[in-house]
Amino acid sequence: MATELAFPCEFPAVGLGTLLLKESCETAVAAAVEAGCKLIDTGEHYGNLELVGNALRAAPCRPCVLLKISGIPARDYEGVRARVAAMLQKLGMERVGVLLMHWPGLCNWDPLDMDPLATPAAFQDKADVSTWEVFCSNIAAGWANMVKLKEEGLVGEIGTSNFYAHHLDELAKQCDGAVPFANEIFVDASNQEIDFVTTMQTRGIHVLAYRPIIYKPFPDMVNETAERLGASPQNVILGWLLKRGIYPLVKCRGAHIDDNLNQAQQTKDSISDEDLEKFKCADVGMKFSAEWFAKIWKTHNEAPGGVSEEDVQMLVGMGVEEARAREVLVQCDGNLDAAMDAAFA
Repeated sequence: MATELAFPCEFPAVGLGTLLLKESCETAVAAAVEAGCKLIDTGEHYGNLELVGNALRAAPCRPCVLLKISGIPARDYEGVRARVAAMLQKLGMERVGVLLMHWPGLCNWDPLDMDPLATPAAFQDKADVSTWEVFCSNIAAGWANMVKLKEEGLVGEIGTSNFYAHHLDELAKQCDGAVPFANEIFVDASNQEIDFVTTMQTRGIHVLAYRPIIYKPFPDMVNETAERLGASPQNVILGWLLKRGIYPLVKCRGAHIDDNLNQAQQTKDSISDEDLEKFKCADVGMKFSAEWFAKIWKTHNEAPGGVSEEDVQMLVGMGVEEARAREVLVQCDGNLDAAMDAAFA
């Protein structure tokens, strides 16, 4: 079994995200490594660990693997250790560079099953193990297990994913000031998380951005900058994230691999501090984003059940009768994305 490179922390780099990559995963990972990719992101329930491992075994050099364990691993340590050991075996590795808790809730189903995470409505059925109270009751035990995994040498560094300020504060409060090595969150041109990212970086937390270029149309500022620099809009977003010291994770294949992994570094050098300031005008937050999973954790410590008139009218504008719009919003504890699924089911 082979080990891999340490986390490329000397400067931000674009990593390869493998969510939903199945048959093409092995080819995509192999091509990314050949193009110079230093960071591969995968997870326990992605269903592609063997394919990632096959590509890495054949690679001339090994990038850092960023591995996510489903939910807070608060069960008995031996059970958690067995899960990590099984993932390492599939990857063909004795040790992984970085292990993250995938989300700040429990996983009380088969961690290899992705179905409960496929839609807001499907995840709503797991709401009882994803409350703020459940997080507060389990985070200390989960973090203690992560620390043991690091002490045993199964992982190089430990961190979090989908944790926001309230999660990090509670983690520090319950675990003697614990600070994760890295935190992976949703960031794109419309949801920039400016203050939160700055706070994490000040604390020494490496910030990783998932799905940064998936949602279109891109803001006008992105397209205007792309035209001025002679780059693609996707390339501009990646360069902008690198300029901010963030590690973007993207799913790319074929001709896009070199553009996303390497050309983005050149674009970063063309983006000025003035551009960074102008980009802020495109930040509207997560309200209108389709990234429902991130929304859950962003408001995790807020009281559920609130139904806003704005959300009611949004559903009405999509053709849902007003009474039905209110009904589904109440049923879904005010979660607009889950309500949309329910209204059109």
